[in-house]
Amino acid sequence: MKSGVLKLPAFSLRLKLTLGYALVFILASVLGAVLIYLVASTQLTRSLDTTLEETAAVALGNIGREDGALRFAADLNVRSELALELLNGQGQVTAQVGEKEDLKLGLPQAGFQTVQDWRVYSVPLEGGGWLRVLRPTDLLSGLLETLARVLVGAALLMIVLSCLGGYLLADRALKPIDQVALAAASIARRGAYRERVPVAPGGDELTRLSTTVNAMLDRLEGTIEHEKSFTRMAAHELRTPLTTLAGRVELLLDRPRDVAAYRAGLVQLQERIGALRALSEGLLSLARTDAPPLLERVELAGTALGVAEDLRPEFRAAGKILYLDVEESWVQAEPEGVRQAAVNLLQNALKYGGPQVTVRVRPGELSVADGGPGPRQEDWPRLLHPLERGPGVQGISGSGLGLAVVAALARRWQAELRPEWSERGFTVTLHFPEGTG
Repeated sequence: MKSGVLKLPAFSLRLKLTLGYALVFILASVLGAVLIYLVASTQLTRSLDTTLEETAAVALGNIGREDGALRFAADLNVRSELALELLNGQGQVTAQVGEKEDLKLGLPQAGFQTVQDWRVYSVPLEGGGWLRVLRPTDLLSGLLETLARVLVGAALLMIVLSCLGGYLLADRALKPIDQVALAAASIARRGAYRERVPVAPGGDELTRLSTTVNAMLDRLEGTIEHEKSFTRMAAHELRTPLTTLAGRVELLLDRPRDVAAYRAGLVQLQERIGALRALSEGLLSLARTDAPPLLERVELAGTALGVAEDLRPEFRAAGKILYLDVEESWVQAEPEGVRQAAVNLLQNALKYGGPQVTVRVRPGELSVADGGPGPRQEDWPRLLHPLERGPGVQGISGSGLGLAVVAALARRWQAELRPEWSERGFTVTLHFPEGTG
């Protein structure tokens, strides 16, 4: 036997809203009916009390004494449903006008009281004694009972109408959501990511919902198109080196060769494999820039110093001098990304720059000045795209991904990649937003 928490059946949002609307209407109807009943009861009772007070006022002018006892005047007339009594100080009735039931009233008390379906009003008399005016409450009770039945019937009718009205309101409120859900399901089923869901009219929450869904579809379309473009680009760029590798392998196997020829062929294959590995790593780095950024505090100077030390042997082998001019600088970025950006900028300076390269770190900035002429200014925007290379550099190894990766990383960090051409040479600066450290 399985034990666990009892699960309630799942209700649709439409039913939940209907029950919610109905509950509100029911509570309002019940509270309204109770309030009406209480107000009516109070008003009717007050009217009855006013009648008793007026009768008592008339009776007070028609009271006299006969043989030492209180008596009503002979010409005193009262309404048939009323009864009047005169009582001595001991509470004994000395005179009565009208008929009443045998009530257990006890000693009189000033003011109003209700005894056995009779409303009683007692007034103390000067010189002792009491005047008591009585009236049955059967008419009042009948009116209140009739009102209660009417209110109960009206409340039941309101419950039915509230359920119907709640369903209609819920259906009207959820219809735009149903349209958005059906459109989104159709887009997902057919893979038609270029289509959009209908925007609900007005400026309410449903409008914001449909607008947000369309914005998500816009982002999804951009991602899909980017992935398609990236896949085509990667396939195109990998086809050439793979074809070259296959051709060289076939050439080596075409006929027997001596050890020196095989060795030379393997060295060429090793160079091609190295270029292919660099291309694949560049493509992988570019693909990683699409992931959500995980920002943290990064110290630019320490990163730049570490990269410079790693690349210094390559600069020394190329006969170039690497200068460092750094200050402490903290930014919000990704440690591996900052290192990758510094490596790419320094490798570009190593390949295409002059004999002296300077790495400069200032608050919020990482600059690499290569001492060379740099690319043509009109070519700069194009070089920020993947696999784009400047004219006249075909003889230099490279994949055309270095600047593209740096530009993509800068966009992830809300940073800016700034080129500068001057008489001293070409400088690229990675500028971070102020206050990010």
